[in-house]
Amino acid sequence: AFCRCLRYTERNRTFVLIGGILMENRRCKTCCFSGYRIEKMPFPADDSSAVQGLEYALDHAVREAAAWGYTRFLSGMSTGFDLWAAEAVLRARESLPIQLLCAVPYDQQADHYPPDWKNRFNRCLLAADQGYALSRRYYTGCFAARNRFMVSASSLLICYFDGQPGGTEQTLRMAERDGLATINLANRLVF
Repeated sequence: AFCRCLRYTERNRTFVLIGGILMENRRCKTCCFSGYRIEKMPFPADDSSAVQGLEYALDHAVREAAAWGYTRFLSGMSTGFDLWAAEAVLRARESLPIQLLCAVPYDQQADHYPPDWKNRFNRCLLAADQGYALSRRYYTGCFAARNRFMVSASSLLICYFDGQPGGTEQTLRMAERDGLATINLANRLVF
């Protein structure tokens, strides 16, 4: 099985092995994000009113999740939705006791990003409370492994899914199979 639970009885704390990484089981307080890369979003990256609308929706969703008791927010760090979500967590962290966690599928993920997105990636990663590098190198399936890692560590998914096939759709299906609660911002926004 992908996720095995180990119990340390002397401290009555549960740890889980997720993708080879041993983590304290804080799934009930962890929220992950999934959404389209910038080229698949229903608006161009330079449409400032659409970007601001999505950022506002992300800010609201993060605060809503924090009000429900979520304190850990896990971003996959791809361009577009993932990085906008990470930035929303950093904005909320200024006034809320929450953490940004970054799940990077492989070490050189941002090497081919456009400069603006690479800068955003680096700012978020440096400001993160914790980061997980899941592989040293790219391999076929590393993004799916990153998505599985995030779903396995979470009990809430905040996403942007409007029906386009791909990784976001697969992540949403994984989350539904695993019983995660879901907030789909595509149902709240019109562009």
